[in-house]
Amino acid sequence: MFYNRAASLRVLIVVFTLTVIACSNSDDDSNEASTNLPQSEDMATIGESEDDNSADIADEENSSKIVFEDYNDKYLSQLKLVARDGTIKKGPDYEVNYTKLPDFKKINHIPDRKKSFFNYLMPAIEYQNQLIRERRQILKGIALKMKLNMTLSSAQENYMVTMRDRYRVPPENDRNQAVELLLRRVDTLPVSMVLAQAAMESAWGTSRFAREANNLFGQWCYSKGCGLVPKQRSSSEAHEVQKFRSVDRAIGAYFLNINSHPAYQKIREIRETLRAKGVDLSGHEMVAGLERYSAKGQAYIDELRSLIRTNKLES
Repeated sequence: MFYNRAASLRVLIVVFTLTVIACSNSDDDSNEASTNLPQSEDMATIGESEDDNSADIADEENSSKIVFEDYNDKYLSQLKLVARDGTIKKGPDYEVNYTKLPDFKKINHIPDRKKSFFNYLMPAIEYQNQLIRERRQILKGIALKMKLNMTLSSAQENYMVTMRDRYRVPPENDRNQAVELLLRRVDTLPVSMVLAQAAMESAWGTSRFAREANNLFGQWCYSKGCGLVPKQRSSSEAHEVQKFRSVDRAIGAYFLNINSHPAYQKIREIRETLRAKGVDLSGHEMVAGLERYSAKGQAYIDELRSLIRTNKLES
């Protein structure tokens, strides 16, 4: 009997010792306790977290939809010049006549000639920039709608087709790539840069191409009879200086050329950098991307900057 009691006591001591050791080991691993949770508890915890994330995502989507609705009401309802498919619904109402360039040579006083030249061009430049602002607003609305995985309207689909063609978006670019590229290209130009190039390229509106073709920017075309043949053109060349029905059409073509042609990508990159910094567009900065506009290269850029500075076009 004593043997049985002793044996029982030894068993109790062993059990007690094992229990203490187990408790001690559990305390030592307390920092990793979460990794030892039963699978059911793991899943329960993850499930709650997922529910929270889903709620956050839903709130974000609802918030974005509200933003989109506000965007439509606040911005798209304020479009004055273009419809929601980007087409012009209200043409320009200029107080000046752009069908034929004035004879600036008759203004003998040079400061007056310059002032008259700038004042003459300003309404058409402002109109082009406003067209672009409104078309850019439509594009931003489309980008926001795509972010929310919403279906584009037929007007928006037509807009994308038109803008892709107008701004030379490669056909292999998908819709998201196209919107991203268009947001870089459908943007305004600094007035100072436009005025400076018009003055330099047209000799302040007195050149042959300005007077006879309404072409202030020396823009070329390549089909026979599309413009005026330069007197210095070599026999191996086939370009002409494009003829425009009006001066404001020439300005519109210039805007599109700068905003879409591969040669002027650097200008658009400079503009994007200025936008990212939250500063106003600067003609002095952006003309740095015009080295391919003229054979003079950097000298051409320096001349433009001098013209901008001398005539205080950014004052």
